[in-house]
Amino acid sequence: MKYRPALLLGLAIGLSAAFLGPLFGQDSLSVDLFPGGKIFPRFTADGMEHTVSLSKVTQNSDWIGTIGAVVPVAQVAGEAYIVQAGLAVTTFNGLIKPPGQLTVYTIDYRVDFPLDARFGPLALRVALGHISSHFADDGIELLGQHSVQVIKDYVGAAASYDVPPIGGYLYGRTDYIYHIVPYRDRNWQFQFGGELGNFLVAGFVRPYGAFDVKIKEQVAWGTTQSYQVGLRFYVKQNLPVRLAYTYRTGYDERGQFFDQREDFHIFGVYLDL
Repeated sequence: MKYRPALLLGLAIGLSAAFLGPLFGQDSLSVDLFPGGKIFPRFTADGMEHTVSLSKVTQNSDWIGTIGAVVPVAQVAGEAYIVQAGLAVTTFNGLIKPPGQLTVYTIDYRVDFPLDARFGPLALRVALGHISSHFADDGIELLGQHSVQVIKDYVGAAASYDVPPIGGYLYGRTDYIYHIVPYRDRNWQFQFGGELGNFLVAGFVRPYGAFDVKIKEQVAWGTTQSYQVGLRFYVKQNLPVRLAYTYRTGYDERGQFFDQREDFHIFGVYLDL
């Protein structure tokens, strides 16, 4: 349907307004532009999370480089809630180092427009998003592959709940992919995960663990599972650097290899903007 993205966005905004509207009249409000702090937690172990990173796959000559960020654009806060609208953009690059220089061979683009709300330990999100996946020209030459058109336009709903006894949170998400190529009738993806630990050691270092599981109709309800342990360094407030090891198994996150199964051991450094 030609106007389906607009209808879905209107539905998401309408439901959000119906749910949040009565709260706006209950107390005084503060309104901020570019508030800085985020109210919805990160899906830390997710291979398609918005961040800046450079990682090495240990089994081969592959590297993974990402450049992106989540930016809260506007915020409305009351006595018992906070609502944020934001923008998130990331480029995910698959890199390979044959004899010679490091070369880009896959490029995945992701854009999200999240609308978040927080009520104490509970955070909610609705979002529109887009992912497109490509071979770089060098990738086609190096691998001798033919490019596959891979596109996902989706609307998502997510919830997260803080769990103080584990020092972290648990989350779940559902995406309806209303425009998907190459399989047009495989529209659903489910995701759950969490983070724990985050206890302070050595002044500004916090060890943590995280996991993320995606269940994808696109690959006959196969999964992509990620398990991560690492250290988070707070070299500056609200700007942590992470050193982490990730074990990722199941269907490849890179769109050009979406129907291929992989087992990756990954070491990386992450800057969570």
